[in-house]
Amino acid sequence: MALTNTPAWPQSPRHSVVGVSAPNTATDGSGTIATVISAGSDGTRITGLHVGASATVTATAVRFFISMNGGGSWTYLPRLDVAIPAHSFSDTTSNAGRVMVIDQNDPAQTFDLPGNAVLGVTITLSVTGGKMIVEAMGADY
Repeated sequence: MALTNTPAWPQSPRHSVVGVSAPNTATDGSGTIATVISAGSDGTRITGLHVGASATVTATAVRFFISMNGGGSWTYLPRLDVAIPAHSFSDTTSNAGRVMVIDQNDPAQTFDLPGNAVLGVTITLSVTGGKMIVEAMGADY
């Protein structure tokens, strides 16, 4: 974001959803990393980040990465790691596997992506019969 003495107001809202089913245990930025959201030219503030399963899952971990060159190379962001508990998903149960990584109701939990950066995601174990769904919301400034 540009240096200024006036408040930075959101210019356009952002929302993105991606599904991930193939595991990648590497933390060195290798392997398949799915793009969650790409920042605008002046940066994007992520105010909410949620992960949930679309099917019955065994326990897994979700890892986040950042790329400053459009996905050419990735840097691991361990502070955003989240564990997803094993649970059975059915028509009569709630999605107990939905986890909040960044709570949109807590302003202290925002995450600023620099201009043109990309936030990526992997899972550590396969999801049986579905995907891990990652949802990001925020705004360009």
